[in-house]
This record gives sequence, structure tokens and C-alpha cells, in this order.
Amino acid sequence: MKNIILFGYGKMGSSLAKGWKSSNIDFNFLIIEKAEKLKNQALVDGFQSFKDIKELLTITNIKNLDIIFLAVKPQQMSLTIKQICEIYNQNTLFISIAAGLSFRWFQENLNKNIKIIRAMPNTPASVGRGITGYCKTDNVTELEKSDAYKLLSSIGKTVFLNSEILIDVVTSVSGSGPAYVFYFVEVLAQIAKDEGLEEKDAKLLALETLIGSAQLLDITNIDPKKLRQNVTSPGGTTEAALEKLMCPRTGLFPLLKSTIELAKKRAQNLNSNN
Repeated sequence: MKNIILFGYGKMGSSLAKGWKSSNIDFNFLIIEKAEKLKNQALVDGFQSFKDIKELLTITNIKNLDIIFLAVKPQQMSLTIKQICEIYNQNTLFISIAAGLSFRWFQENLNKNIKIIRAMPNTPASVGRGITGYCKTDNVTELEKSDAYKLLSSIGKTVFLNSEILIDVVTSVSGSGPAYVFYFVEVLAQIAKDEGLEEKDAKLLALETLIGSAQLLDITNIDPKKLRQNVTSPGGTTEAALEKLMCPRTGLFPLLKSTIELAKKRAQNLNSNN
């Protein structure tokens, strides 16, 4: 059984680990988390957890560090890499979900021949409905790519990217995307409340509208444009609302486009600032 060393048990790291655990895939998972509270939470969640790599190697008899999965924040990666430098093995596959940190960054800070996959999952991974875009360096073997696919597909769907450049697009669209969706529900519920609905009713209407619409898209596999047109009766209330929402100057498209461009730019800046 291959050993997966997960660095970081924050929001994303814990979402991944819980998704892996619930999917029962055949890997041995070990967590490294320096924050005592998160380290203890990993124990509660059923994982072996350690404060650093030295403690792991002292307490366990693990000899093969098959895959090191890096789920720490980009700003914390330099300190994490310092730990790994002491035990670096050219046979180890690295998977990083740190936004903005390029292959070149890892090659310059760890080893020029590092075998690494950059992946960008999202938090629905914790319930098995994540979506992950990923790309690899040329020296990653087909078997290693297959192992990465098993890990990533066990928590949802995957999209393999032929170019590393596209990972920043994935970061800004689906990596950050759940926050856009959650905020949409938050705003829709608040407006419903402001218009006179009870808070619990407003939240329920907003949430179930989102869930039901997403399931309709998923189950029917009908193009979203067609489903939108089906809801929009000529001269009706939906048509009146969409005239505002679909305004080419001030509507949803230009707003989301500028939103995604800002997220993509931030991802690019993270690489240049580390």
C-alpha cells in the first residue's frame, strides 16, 4: 500500500482527507500539521498526524514516502519545503494545490528534477463532489499520473490540463468558484429577507433554488442556455429580471469576467512574491 503524506490540515487539506477516507481508496494516509488544534482534529477524524516530518519518521516505520501532497498556503510553502529538503527522494511524487506556485518555483526551491503535479481542487471535495484541474511535469510517469488521478477522482471529477498556464484559470473559476456560489445564495437570501420574508424562509428559498437548479442541470444534461430559455416566458417576470442581469455593460457576464481576472492575477502574483 502506497503512503500519502499530506502536509496541511486546514480547510482544503481536511476536505481532501475526509473525501479520501469516505471513498475508501487503497492508500495509507498520514497527516503533517504544525498547528496543534488542527493536528488533534486530524486524529479525531481518524488519521495518524504529526507536527513535522521528523516526528513522523521517528514514530513510524515508514520507509517509502511515495506521494507528498502539499496542501499548505502558498505563503507557508517555503517553510514546508525546508522540512522536505532534508528527506528529499527523487522517487517521490509531489502534488501541490498551492495557488500560484509554478513548476519552476519548486524546481528552484527543492530540486530541478522534482516530479510534481499541480492540482486545483475545491471544497466540495469533502462531500465527494469536487472538481479538480491538474497538470504535470514531463518526468511524471504514467503510473504516477494514474495514482494522482485515483486520489483526485476519488473526491469528484477531474480535468487534465495540457498546459500549466491553464491552472490559474482553473484556480479562479472552480477553485474560488464555491465562494462565488455561496455568496450568491447569501445575497439572494438577504434580498428576500429585505423584501419581507422571514429569515429562515428566505434562506430555504435561496438554497433550494440553487440545489434544485444544479441537480436539474446535472441530471438532465441539458445545456444551461436552453434551461434558462425554458424558464423565461416572453413578457414575463423572469424576462424582466434577466434584462438587468444580462446587460452587456453592467450585468453578470462583465462582473464575473472582471472577478475571475482579479482572482487569476492574484494567483500569478503569488508566484512572483514567493
